[in-house]
Amino acid sequence: MLTGKQKRYLRGEASLLNPGAYVGKEGLTPEVVGEIQTALKANELVKIRIGRNAPEEVLEIRDELQTMELGEIIQVIGRNIILFKGKKKDSRYPLP
Repeated sequence: MLTGKQKRYLRGEASLLNPGAYVGKEGLTPEVVGEIQTALKANELVKIRIGRNAPEEVLEIRDELQTMELGEIIQVIGRNIILFKGKKKDSRYPLP
């Protein structure tokens, strides 16, 4: 569980990121979930973009991601979701 200060720091870092995964008209498929897992392993912080033609709403996708426990949801803003899964050693984002 991250503190408010840590989430604020990660939101600032994520503002510069391009989306690492895109949920399109097929919805949250196993391929998209695999892409998110790969991006989290490589980068720790991932921005997920939900397309306008996605069959589910943004909050439904957020709930699905929470139940999968891929990482901690930092922010949901508009059609973007920011996920974080920190590494124990050699983290790219040293949390305050």
